[in-house]
Amino acid sequence: SYQNNKWKDQEYRVEVWVEKDALIGVVEQACRPLDIDFFSCRGYTSQSELWTAAQRLATYRDFDQSPVVLHLGDHDPSGIDMTRDIGDRLRLFMGNGVLVNRIALNMNQVEEHAPPPNPTKLSDARAQGYVDQYGYDSWELDALPPAVLVSLITETVESFRDDGLWFEAKHRERADKDK
Repeated sequence: SYQNNKWKDQEYRVEVWVEKDALIGVVEQACRPLDIDFFSCRGYTSQSELWTAAQRLATYRDFDQSPVVLHLGDHDPSGIDMTRDIGDRLRLFMGNGVLVNRIALNMNQVEEHAPPPNPTKLSDARAQGYVDQYGYDSWELDALPPAVLVSLITETVESFRDDGLWFEAKHRERADKDK
């Protein structure tokens, strides 16, 4: 169970946040081998959870790392707005310097993977803006195959990672374990 912090010397410090608790096992499959933190927002993230997250992300900045939150959510009025909300409230709690990047579910992924559509909930306060932009259909993140989500997370995290530093850290960890 011995483990080094392989992200310690990286420029970026990446976390993955997912809208739905039902997908945390899929997210974990991607995040564990990458040695990154992950979190289930359970819809709109509570104020106390975001405050705690902002304090954690701010400590990355204290160590000269750029914090990155990769967000995955439904393609519906609330799911899309949650990404904005996370960014806004993190900036409120910690100022600028955090990147919030929505990596799924985006329209290009809907077009590529053709998940089954659902009617947009017109009772949602954000529905009209969504309908104006995307139409009356919406899509659930969990309709994507788990392998697609794992691959998407892995590729995105790796795009922020310096592989040279990563493999040096893995080598040090192996050497420490052997010792």
